[in-house]
Amino acid sequence: MKASVPKRENELKGSPPSKVMNYKLDPDELAQIVGKPIPASHTKPFKFRSKSKE
Repeated sequence: MKASVPKRENELKGSPPSKVMNYKLDPDELAQIVGKPIPASHTKPFKFRSKSKE
């Protein structure tokens, strides 16, 4: 398996990584979420189909 080698100039042109936001839910907020069904508006992240050699 081959790995791509990033070009240094492209790395320098790109935007810096965004800040990671960490937070904790209060017990009241957590109680509102736990045990409830997933809303119909929620969509699963798509998956790429892998190329299989047959």
